[in-house]
Amino acid sequence: MKSLIPRDDLFFEMFSKLCAKGVDCAEALQEMLRSGPPFEAAARRIKSFEHEADEVVHATIEHLHKTFVTPLDRTDIRKLVTRLDDVMDLTEAAASRVDLYVPKVIHPEALELCGVLVKCTQQIAEMVGHMKDMKKQAARINDLAVETNRLENEADHLRRNFLARIFREAGDPLEVIKWMEIIEHIEGATDRCEDVAEIVEGILQENS
Repeated sequence: MKSLIPRDDLFFEMFSKLCAKGVDCAEALQEMLRSGPPFEAAARRIKSFEHEADEVVHATIEHLHKTFVTPLDRTDIRKLVTRLDDVMDLTEAAASRVDLYVPKVIHPEALELCGVLVKCTQQIAEMVGHMKDMKKQAARINDLAVETNRLENEADHLRRNFLARIFREAGDPLEVIKWMEIIEHIEGATDRCEDVAEIVEGILQENS
């Protein structure tokens, strides 16, 4: 019966919208740190991106409830949407902490980590963009997944080295606490990007 009913491919458009918002958030956070204080306007801008993404998430879930035949397994759709949303939530959380705490110094490692996050969001945006034609794009999807994993490892390395340095230097304890929280959120966003890549790889294997 299901094979006789046209699939609803609107989900792929929604996935791509979420990915685009993820790139917007990451790039805005990077620019926020580059530009320095005051941070309020940049934080509001990132919050608006995150709010727009939330609306897409709600629309996707609502559409899922109304759709009889979906292009992917329903559980996979939920997992993918949730992880894409997590990327933006963590990026926005980092931005809100920067605005709230106003750190005295913007460390180069933080900027470098933001650059890695931007690349991660771009990688998963391309991956998700290939999902509608995943069988033909299988090799490219796998290559992007490998690169996303490499970038996440790089982000984890940057986080560890940065935290080790600021602890060794034994500077202002409040500044250390501020940066611990900010950096954990940024690196956490790269973790969620890797999760997205793994979900897409799993979907590819299930449908190959």
